[in-house]
Amino acid sequence: MVWYPWSTALPALGVCGLALVRRPWRGGLLMVPLAVVGGVAGLPWWCAPLLALVTAVMCLACSRRIRVGSEHAIVVLLVLLLVASWVSPGGQGSPGHQALHDMAQVTAGLMILAVCAAAPPSAARLPMVVVLSGAAVAVAALLVGDAQAGPRLEGFGLNSNYLGSLLVLPTVMSLAMAWLRRAPLWVVPGAVALVALVATQSRAALFAVLAGMATVVLLRGPRVVRLPLTLAIAAVAVLVAAAPGVLDVSGGARGIDELERSNEVRAQSAILAARMAADHPLRGTGYGTFAEQAARSPQLGIFINTHNDYLRLAAETGIIPALLLLLLVYRAVRRATGTHEHALAGGVTAYAVVLLFGNTLSNLMASVPFWVCLGTLLGARHLETAYVTTHRTSPRAAPGT
Repeated sequence: MVWYPWSTALPALGVCGLALVRRPWRGGLLMVPLAVVGGVAGLPWWCAPLLALVTAVMCLACSRRIRVGSEHAIVVLLVLLLVASWVSPGGQGSPGHQALHDMAQVTAGLMILAVCAAAPPSAARLPMVVVLSGAAVAVAALLVGDAQAGPRLEGFGLNSNYLGSLLVLPTVMSLAMAWLRRAPLWVVPGAVALVALVATQSRAALFAVLAGMATVVLLRGPRVVRLPLTLAIAAVAVLVAAAPGVLDVSGGARGIDELERSNEVRAQSAILAARMAADHPLRGTGYGTFAEQAARSPQLGIFINTHNDYLRLAAETGIIPALLLLLLVYRAVRRATGTHEHALAGGVTAYAVVLLFGNTLSNLMASVPFWVCLGTLLGARHLETAYVTTHRTSPRAAPGT
């Protein structure tokens, strides 16, 4: 990976920029492009959590109204269980340096979620920030992406699957906004992101885009077309699952044998993770220990992760954290109302599907848009309630004044 001489100055520039923030929603929106720029520039892994911490402090310091709700209790419990599994693992393995790296990334993401839920960014502006940031990454990846290791598009230290997962949210939210607002221009950045996404040949990313659009259709589509469109999207998903070769858009670059081998290894990893979760349902085996145990396992015998973040949480930290994360996603999507929030809900659902096929929570460049959108949806409803309550009780809004 290329390290540019100016890349080490980006954290300082980010801190200076955040120091000028006066409105709380801007800090949350800035976290998306800052994380993307930091990843593209090749910053050290600790820069992203540092920028997240600075953003959180500035958002809370500049906010006039901070709301703490039940989702914050869930986040605190998640962090405590995550740290406990690393400090006192239930299995025989001992988390190492890579586990600390991953835990710092996930903890920073949860912190971003909590801050955005307490002082939500503007739901009307967030889709544009996510879409434009993703389109910029797509253009840069297509122009200077690393394809030397194979025909699948890579770039900025991200393998094909991680790069594909980063492009899922901008693709879904761009197409959703174009449909919901009847604004064709929204398709342009989404089309660019989709081209790069297809070039990664990530099956999980394509599945996620279908799931995200299905969510938007179910939330907002006319009743007459909801069922037919949902059935059509489901049929495409089933076709792709039954014939994975249709995703080989590079003219046979990913053969059927390779796809079948990938499916087999992922299935064995899932079985091993489920067995570990059943053996240690409360504390888990310790965050960051699965890969070593997979290498020692007679079924796998290779150093590999779970390729499923829910199973990783269940196996390494216990079943409760995985259920809590799913609960946060469910509450966020269920609360979505209005055009912009429906687009955010589609993106959140799409990324929740990505987590079924990868371990992207430990990479902030790929997961920051998800955390920001999730926190915004969780806090937007309370922000609207507070706004309505304030204006109804204001003397200027009283009838006859």
